[in-house]
Amino acid sequence: MPIRDRWAAWMLERRYGAHGSAEKTLRSLTSVRDRVLDRAEVGDGDVVLDVGAGDGLIAFGALDRIGSNGRVVFSDVSNDLLDIARRLAEEAGAGERATFVRARAEDLAPIENESVDVVTTRSVLIYVAEKRRAFKEFFRVLRPGGRVSIFEPINGFGSP
Repeated sequence: MPIRDRWAAWMLERRYGAHGSAEKTLRSLTSVRDRVLDRAEVGDGDVVLDVGAGDGLIAFGALDRIGSNGRVVFSDVSNDLLDIARRLAEEAGAGERATFVRARAEDLAPIENESVDVVTTRSVLIYVAEKRRAFKEFFRVLRPGGRVSIFEPINGFGSP
């Protein structure tokens, strides 16, 4: 499958760097994924919206926790990444518990008001210019008592 957009190209080709180790990076990301899901208290029957799902690190972890009655919404700006995640979900036999939506964090219009129990996101808000608008969208789609769990990198670009 040819990669057509910059997000897919970065996620699938360049995120590990010229000399990066995919295995080492994915091992460290597994602990991040688990913390995001643990802190959101994702459990049986939950509807989880993973904003900026990419190739599905958080979302696939959520599928393992929601049981047969839950659902995970993979949301991303990249159709290419959504296509890959959809294929992986179908191959894993989880296609009926997964939904795929093209949307930006600051415009989750395809997601209904108060329709999800949990919103997760990892390393997405760093790229969002309108963060306040994104948070309004997160809270718009959450059911009363819903949870948000976010992981964002803190970098030292320009700092000693």
